[in-house]
Amino acid sequence: MNWLSRFLPGSGPGLSPEQQTRLEAIAALPACDTGRSHYETRYVIVNTETGPQDGGGQRLLAVGAVALNHGLLHPGDAFQASLANAPADALIGLLRFIGRAPVVVFNAPFNQGTLERAFEQHLGSRPELDWIDLMVLMPSLYPERIAGQARMDAWLGAFGIERIDHRDALLEALAVAQLHQVALARASVQGLPTPRDLLETQSNRKWLRGS
Repeated sequence: MNWLSRFLPGSGPGLSPEQQTRLEAIAALPACDTGRSHYETRYVIVNTETGPQDGGGQRLLAVGAVALNHGLLHPGDAFQASLANAPADALIGLLRFIGRAPVVVFNAPFNQGTLERAFEQHLGSRPELDWIDLMVLMPSLYPERIAGQARMDAWLGAFGIERIDHRDALLEALAVAQLHQVALARASVQGLPTPRDLLETQSNRKWLRGS
C-alpha cells in the first residue's frame, strides 16, 4: 500500500478528479534504484520559502527545486511555484518534478517538516519520499572543514559557494545543489557510492545523536 491509497473519495481537502489523476500518475512511477551510483542517479534538491501565519508558526509560501542528474546541474531542469492561489496544484507540480528521485534538503526539520505539513494540509497525506539532509551528512563527509553540524552559510562559505538570495526558494535550492555536488565527490571517495549509502549513513548519525 503506497501513500496514494490514503486519498479516499470524500476525505481530505477535496481534490478534483483531474488532481487525483495527476497524483495517480506520479504514484505509478517506478521506484528509484537507490543501489545505483550517484552518477547514475537523478537527485532533486528542494527548498522552501515561508512566512509567518496567524496564530504563530510558519506557513509555506513557495517552493523551488533543481535536479542534479548524473552529477550535473541543467538550468532547464528546475521547478518553482507559489502556493498563493492554487496550493494543491503547486504541490502536485512539485511531486511530479520530483518523481521518485531522492530528495535533498539542508535542515530537514525545517524544510522537510514544512513541506510535509503542507502536503498533509492541501493534499490530505504525506508522500513517502527518500529525504537526504546535508546538514546531517556534511560533518561526516568533511570533518576537517567544520566539526559538527553548522548553519548553511558556514558550509557554503567553506566551499566558496555563493548564496545569491536567501529569500528565493529556487536560488536557495541551487546553492544547496552545488553543496550536494561537493558531498557526492567526497562520498564516492569514502566508499559511499550510492544514494542508499547516504541514507544509511544519515540514519546512523541520527541514531548516534539520539534523534
